[in-house]
Amino acid sequence: MNNVSVVNYKDCFSCRSCFLSCPKNAIEMIENEEGFFYPKVSEDKCIDCGICVKKCPSLNKDERENFEQFGLAVIAKDKNVLLKSSSGAASSIIANKIVTDGGVVFGAAYDENLFVQHIDCKNFAELEKIKGSKYVESFTGDTFKEAKEYLENGQKVLYTGSPCQIAGLKKYLGKDYENLFTLDLICHGVPSRKLFLKYLEWLGQKNKGKIIYYGFRDKDVGGWSCGGKVKTKTKTKTLEAYCDPYYSAFLKTKSFRESCYACPYANTERIGDITIGDFWGVKKYYSEINEKNGVSCILVNTKKGQQLLDSVIETIDTIPCKIEEIQKENWNLNQPSIRPEIRDSFYSGIDEDSYFSDFAETKIIFRLKWKIKHFVFVHSPRWLINFIKKILGR
Repeated sequence: MNNVSVVNYKDCFSCRSCFLSCPKNAIEMIENEEGFFYPKVSEDKCIDCGICVKKCPSLNKDERENFEQFGLAVIAKDKNVLLKSSSGAASSIIANKIVTDGGVVFGAAYDENLFVQHIDCKNFAELEKIKGSKYVESFTGDTFKEAKEYLENGQKVLYTGSPCQIAGLKKYLGKDYENLFTLDLICHGVPSRKLFLKYLEWLGQKNKGKIIYYGFRDKDVGGWSCGGKVKTKTKTKTLEAYCDPYYSAFLKTKSFRESCYACPYANTERIGDITIGDFWGVKKYYSEINEKNGVSCILVNTKKGQQLLDSVIETIDTIPCKIEEIQKENWNLNQPSIRPEIRDSFYSGIDEDSYFSDFAETKIIFRLKWKIKHFVFVHSPRWLINFIKKILGR
């Protein structure tokens, strides 16, 4: 059997490279009960050509370019761009440059029903759709195929996404294109789209109106933080991340795809030309930096990454930094997210109407306790907080 049936479901990224590459359309992407998609091979159609095996990033690792990787702290000079970004706006600045040069940018966007999917952006209005964090698995659809068409027409392409999506794109393409640039995100893991849409339905019922906007990290809510915001036609509401059932589950790594807990890209051996994330704790290393509106950390991994950086250097403020400093503040550059025991049963009952109502975060007593703890943490002297952490061993 020379097809992707040999891939363990815990190793599958759902990148769709095998599905798009099959010459006989013998592969379907089937949704499981949790809402994650996996390839299923029709043995009647399969000719055992092995193409899907060669195109699978889980079975075939990419060789890294011989390049001296380096790190930077980055902040966009344009405050308007900065305030619309989740961190220091490094990805927005790079995307803007690609479009200015007549190129195409691929990234994750909400559709009218808040379904998260990758789209192609050829102008600044379309780029607005892919700004901001979206803590849910993005549906890549036919974007690998579309990217290939743009590349073969000679257009510059920037593809942004999780490392496994970038790996899937590269395997699908099968060769390097001089006009292809890739940007991978420091990814913690992805919940299923089914879970997110179920959550939006529950949230809409709770707020007596369909949710028409969801922002995981809106800076007008809590600055550079994890403050969320939702809108219906009649109201706008802010969200405390740790008091929200979906957001809290994400932060506590309860809801991720199984492959996320063994992610081969959760280290500094990156797959993209540039890696981007938040530079949490940057003040510990660089007291002179203004972190109020967010700071990006970037790893430049290839010569193309260097080319991208050079093309936008006049529009960003940068501070060279040690890769170890970025690693220390971004756990997923050291190892994958830890799979908690509750993951075994987390998705149980997802089809029930009461699914989210049973979460502890929806209870008043939980929210009250959290607010008290948060108040104490914020208003206690730093030496006391550090002492308590030391005693508790964390």
